[in-house]
Amino acid sequence: MNTTSSITFYCRNSKTNASGLACIEVCVRLAGERITSTLPRRCAPAEFRKMIQSRTQNPIKQYTTAVASKIEELITKCLIEGRSFTKEILRTNIQYGFVEYHSTVGDLFRNFLESQQKKVEAKLSTQRNYRKYEIVRDLFFKHSGIKCDSVALSLRQKHIIDFNTRLMELYDSTTVAGMMQKLKSVFLHALKNKMIQENPFMGFKICRKEKEVEFLTQEEVDKIRQAKMPSDNLERVKDLFLFQCYSALSYCDMSALRPSDFQKNEYGYIYINGERLKTKVKFVAILFEDAITIAQKYDYNLPTISNQRYNTNLKIIANICGITKPLHTHIGRHTAACYLLNKGLSLEIVARIMGHSTTKITRHYAKLLDKTVFNAVRMIEQGGQ
Repeated sequence: MNTTSSITFYCRNSKTNASGLACIEVCVRLAGERITSTLPRRCAPAEFRKMIQSRTQNPIKQYTTAVASKIEELITKCLIEGRSFTKEILRTNIQYGFVEYHSTVGDLFRNFLESQQKKVEAKLSTQRNYRKYEIVRDLFFKHSGIKCDSVALSLRQKHIIDFNTRLMELYDSTTVAGMMQKLKSVFLHALKNKMIQENPFMGFKICRKEKEVEFLTQEEVDKIRQAKMPSDNLERVKDLFLFQCYSALSYCDMSALRPSDFQKNEYGYIYINGERLKTKVKFVAILFEDAITIAQKYDYNLPTISNQRYNTNLKIIANICGITKPLHTHIGRHTAACYLLNKGLSLEIVARIMGHSTTKITRHYAKLLDKTVFNAVRMIEQGGQ
């Protein structure tokens, strides 16, 4: 970077207020670029010119000399740290009284992502989760009105609100809430490491609208089980989906299964004891007869298929079976969770089967069927007789 620079100060007649005062402006010419900013001090333009041209020391000359010295220090510091000196850096430092040079917003994300990458390497997180933070970073610089090289001190809640508003136009509320939570984690990390002085999320509430969990009734599951598929490929997809409905496994955990993952305990139960690929939370899925039948059909080596093709074929199966609910990889897991809860298993047990870290997540699936409600009422009545 060429450090040859010139610093000039102005006080324009055209910018005077009702009292005849105008803000002092500074112009920095550096490497062929002209960077200007307004200083917080005001002066009458005629008096300013007189003091600047004076041979003796006066308050204005002392002020402009001090500001020029600070700007030179700032330019030098940017050079040492390999950064470009920008209008944003100049304005922010002027605003904060030329405090020691602070990180850029890009630095906040870089520092946070480095910590996340270490977690991935230590197998405390996943590359997929790391990628989600990268997506949030890219969207933030695209839609928040702030740039990667903006000084972190310039972050305001306005940028958070603008970003949230734009995301709400592009995604559903649940997706937006997840992205905003990730963004908040970045700034909390920066605050903890003293890269920023205030959290721009302070006072901002992330609104998460709970989505209605969709699941299949027993009658709808039976429709799929009894339906004849027109091809072997669709038959395999049907089996995989039913296995999810019977085991509560997610698509990625089911795809990762190997024959050695199927175990039998001393009571004769066949079960899968594993760790969620997504969250690293342990789970234990006890397989009932229907799930075991499907597993045995493939010698405990379930077929694999891409997520996209799996979902595409599920739509075909839904049409064949006359099911209007949207069939997708998640609805099989939802169906199993709701079925287990409606059979009377406690939230704690179902949370263990699902691989949930807390029952708060499991409670999301606690959708009681009308039949369950009626049976519970009937049992109360019979008990009272």
